[in-house]
Amino acid sequence: MENILSKIDWNMAFGYKKYTFTLAEIRDLLISVAVLGIVFSFGDWSLKNYLMSIAIVGPALLFHELAHKLMAQKYDLLAVYVMWPTGIAIALLFSVLTMGNFVFAALGAVMISPAYHTRLGYRFIGLTSSQLGKISIVGPMTNIVLAIISYILLPYSPVFFAMSAHINIIIALFNCLPIPPLDGTKIFRWNIPVWLGIFASAIVLWLLPPFIGLLWSIIISILLLVGSFILVQFFFPVGQQSATEFK
Repeated sequence: MENILSKIDWNMAFGYKKYTFTLAEIRDLLISVAVLGIVFSFGDWSLKNYLMSIAIVGPALLFHELAHKLMAQKYDLLAVYVMWPTGIAIALLFSVLTMGNFVFAALGAVMISPAYHTRLGYRFIGLTSSQLGKISIVGPMTNIVLAIISYILLPYSPVFFAMSAHINIIIALFNCLPIPPLDGTKIFRWNIPVWLGIFASAIVLWLLPPFIGLLWSIIISILLLVGSFILVQFFFPVGQQSATEFK
């Protein structure tokens, strides 16, 4: 991780105070959005479907990664989105082999360095499991919120918002899987009840609408999401940072 972040030209960073971006990560985000648009529209390919997919995948990916990045920067950590070329190749390969029936969405990640700013430069310290869990959970939470908003807006454009809800739910579920290096692994290691709450919230939106109706599915999902948020904010506060330093 340190090796990847050491290659970034921080002189090209811009932003406000500790909330900064680099030109390289903006490039990586745009490439990731373009590829993810192909992945989600591959099964029913057309230029119209691709552009619709981009219009949906763009906010889904950008808000997901920005949530990770801004939460990490809130803790004064270095955080930058880095594209994973191997993940892009795997995503495109799975799309071709399965004719778009299987989606691989791990195209990159926000790389975090446990460092904070001092007048003498950067000091590297330990990152608590609570901090790492909170940084990880805000990504899937963001996609679930976007899925709920899409369902609420369904009457205004049924095709577009149904697709938006579907894509955001898939991204949330995929990232909640407790398989390294996905967000779900860090959330599960940090706190299993919180992981169950966020995962169940996405499952409800995905599976229950045909059985109990969309309204009740949204209500249950919101209750689970709010419950997870309350657990995160009030029952599992961020602990003190470890004194261990990374050399």
